[in-house]
Amino acid sequence: MLFTDELASCAIGAMADKRLLPRDLAVLTGLIANVNWRSGRVNVTQRALAQQMNILESNCCTSIKRLRQEKLIARAVDKTSGHTYFLINPRLASVGSTQRRGHLFQQFDEAIAIPKEPE
Repeated sequence: MLFTDELASCAIGAMADKRLLPRDLAVLTGLIANVNWRSGRVNVTQRALAQQMNILESNCCTSIKRLRQEKLIARAVDKTSGHTYFLINPRLASVGSTQRRGHLFQQFDEAIAIPKEPE
């Protein structure tokens, strides 16, 4: 599920403020296109994404860096396998049930190291 209002306010707003370039939004779209609809993970490397999009790998890496700075995506590591993957900010795009979405919020917050509020 793609939340267009959030996408417009975050991603398009960042582009309007010159914090993101149009090619960064193209890379974000490429990442969204590679989301596993069951887990919410994006299991694609920067090199593979650049090849899919027919862009330079260095441009893809730079775009991913800017997207991470804007907290639109996060890079996470599976603790058991050591495999790295990307997560799209669940406020922008999400998959699965309400429980699965809650888990995606938790994973994303851990990946960008947002501390939990005390209870």
